Amino acid sequence: MAPKRICAVKAIISIFFLAISTISYGQLGGERSYSFLEIPTSARSSAMGGSSAGIKDADINLINDNPANLDTSIDNHLSINYINFVSDVNAGTIAYARKAGKGAIGVTAQFLGYGKFEVVEANGVKTGEQFNAGDFALNIAYGLALDSLFSVGAAFKTIYTNYYYSQSVALAIDLGAAYTSKSKYFTSTFALRNLGRALTKNNDQSRNKLPTNIEIGAAVKIPKAPLRFFTQYNNIQKWDLGSNDPNYEAKERLDAKTGISSQRKFSSDNLFRHLVLGADIVASDNFLLTFAYNFRRRKELAAVSRGGLSGISFGAMIKVKKLQFNYSLSSYHTAGISHHIGITSNLNALF
Repeated sequence: MAPKRICAVKAIISIFFLAISTISYGQLGGERSYSFLEIPTSARSSAMGGSSAGIKDADINLINDNPANLDTSIDNHLSINYINFVSDVNAGTIAYARKAGKGAIGVTAQFLGYGKFEVVEANGVKTGEQFNAGDFALNIAYGLALDSLFSVGAAFKTIYTNYYYSQSVALAIDLGAAYTSKSKYFTSTFALRNLGRALTKNNDQSRNKLPTNIEIGAAVKIPKAPLRFFTQYNNIQKWDLGSNDPNYEAKERLDAKTGISSQRKFSSDNLFRHLVLGADIVASDNFLLTFAYNFRRRKELAAVSRGGLSGISFGAMIKVKKLQFNYSLSSYHTAGISHHIGITSNLNALF
């Protein structure tokens, strides 16, 4: 193994264990802010169940999930995505990548708008004043291929939220790595996302926590068949994702000495809440269909009496001349379906 590859792998492993020790507590269960960072920023990511972990493609739509997807193959690529999230909540992203040295620099602007609100006094009197609330993030990333098999990347994020009289600023970083086999039939990725700190303090002098997520993924392309299967394992830093959910199905354990009952640490319910499974039908370089199932989304958001399609997402990609169009539909709840639309172009070819 080449020396530069060894150094890169050692650095990633060191950062991984440092992150585990830093964020293994207080990251879930309503104890964090800036949750808009968890919303998929592209139609491609949305179709894959919320993140493109496991996939290493020459697609600028994937760089916000893992900066290791940045390399010279997406030089001068531009992507615009619009998200009709839920009700009148809308979001969007603009991403651009440019070759820089042996790698590439990517810039992504991300926003989430909650619509208009009317100001009401504590006694219920309407003032007639209206305001908009929203979240914003500007990401600058750099990635490069170490050789034909390994690639790495890092991103710096500036985050800003504005809720009328309440504003907040935070800084964060993303780190990523990806491996592609010589046959190109297998890929594996690692990403540490939203590791950072809020600069703005609350009234009680506390600071909001970011939705840090450590995830790994893998994808296998079936030789001589238009099929690719992928899986994602999210939130490595915290095993217990279900204890705050009333639908959590962990078995209880009784302590014979104290008589106190507690939920078992391991359960299949908790295991599957970390997983997303899916498949691509790669009909050609110009047409792609994607299906995915997000177990946690299904468990937490599906109605008890009528689950519907909660947790299921699907999408399509089609290239027409020099433009790539992406569409995805993700079902969060029977009353909440998200539509994502994206347009991507290689400006070198377009002009």
